[in-house]
Amino acid sequence: MEAARAGDEPAFGELVRAYSPILFRLVFQMVPSREDAEDILQDTFYRFFRALPRLRPNEDPLPFLRTIAVRRTYSHLASHRRSHESLEELPDNLPALAVEGIQVQVRDLYLWAERLPRARRLVFLLREVLGIGDAELARLMGISQVTVRRHAQLAIVELRRTFGER
Repeated sequence: MEAARAGDEPAFGELVRAYSPILFRLVFQMVPSREDAEDILQDTFYRFFRALPRLRPNEDPLPFLRTIAVRRTYSHLASHRRSHESLEELPDNLPALAVEGIQVQVRDLYLWAERLPRARRLVFLLREVLGIGDAELARLMGISQVTVRRHAQLAIVELRRTFGER
């Protein structure tokens, strides 16, 4: 981290290689398109590179990177029309997910989630699918924990209405 802060490009490349898989999974959960996820990650790492001098020495960069990735994803969702074509990249043999005790096929869950308002969709996917806590979500999205819980509650009500107790 210190070498990257000092402008060492190979050291920055090591950071990118180390954190790319974690961030890709995070972004792909919200934008299930490999191309869009890669674009968001590229922008995330560019912004991270520009912010390196402002980070404290020996600070773990993952929380900062996750914040950038979530906010870049949020911006992407706000400015791009979603297409069901992105779901074609999901493998056919994915197991069903259990969300709030309801078994739902991954493709069906993402098609359903695309209809939610973007903030609610992000909260739902990050909280209910990835298991990120309310405090962390509030920090990542720049909203209050009360708002996080409200978005989650509304999404779960809609999930139950749509999929029932399978």
